[in-house]
Amino acid sequence: GTSEVEMVLATQCIMQPKPKRMRININGKMSKGVTPKDVALFIISQLTTSGATGYFVEYAGEIFRDMSMEGRMTVCNLSIEMGARGGMIAPDEKTFEYIKGREFTPKGADWDKAMAYWETLYTDEDAIFDKELTFDGSLIEPMITYGTNPGMGMGISNDIPMANAVQGGASTYQKSLKYMDFNEGESMMGKPIDFVFLGSCTNGRIEDFRAFASIVKGKKKADNVTAWLVPGSHKVETAIKEEGILDILTEAGFELREPGCSACLAMNDDKIPAGKLAVSTSNRNFEGRQGPGSRTLLASPLVAAAAAVTGKVTDPRELMTELV
Repeated sequence: GTSEVEMVLATQCIMQPKPKRMRININGKMSKGVTPKDVALFIISQLTTSGATGYFVEYAGEIFRDMSMEGRMTVCNLSIEMGARGGMIAPDEKTFEYIKGREFTPKGADWDKAMAYWETLYTDEDAIFDKELTFDGSLIEPMITYGTNPGMGMGISNDIPMANAVQGGASTYQKSLKYMDFNEGESMMGKPIDFVFLGSCTNGRIEDFRAFASIVKGKKKADNVTAWLVPGSHKVETAIKEEGILDILTEAGFELREPGCSACLAMNDDKIPAGKLAVSTSNRNFEGRQGPGSRTLLASPLVAAAAAVTGKVTDPRELMTELV
């Protein structure tokens, strides 16, 4: 992060040991209400926030092949939250179609030359990894965090784990729950929330706003909820307007804020007040991350939307009329 920027500015160098190689395979199909954000939070909950430290991670399997490019970006974006130096997914036809014709992609013969190279960027069948993990994607449900790091996550229908069932020190775990004002064995469902934040580099893309709109369409924002919907860029903001998503959001009582980082890291005035509970689509839920004393529940745009219209933690599958 910023400390590495300081090193570059001071020395024009950065110290980076060669990372080890990890592959995470997830097969099966994503269930109703499950998004790429849920897949990422599930992985982090299994590995913990240090489980991939020292590794560069390749994501493979049916789940990722079926995933959109923007969904893949969400997963790779969250790799650092389990300690990895980065994450990647092998390029395929979906990748090439996504970048074809964009402003800064090669054109004409240069495109053909680039494609010839890009098509070689897949993992050899006999490649050896330092660590390889496999999960069943059909078992993943909408996720939500309950603690003060992204690894403290669970399926939204589950209860908060008991301390003796969690990796790491019990005292640290209990300190986290005390900060969040939660108890072991408690359900997250129905907990009243105060704020909803849709945005950040994790979930500020057009697909995220489409998903959010699919839940709130025809409904109204709960009176007890303050909602900050922040596009990741002006390009996303333009698409929201052109696709009619802004009309859906406005009719439901929501407003767009200016593109940027916003409440992800309590930038400018976008701070969650002390003690208030926020459902956030961002990537970090550390103590005070969204404002001094703020309490953050990391979740997908679907979970955030369900909370925004019900005023409480709600399983988005209860509000869905079709697969998203």
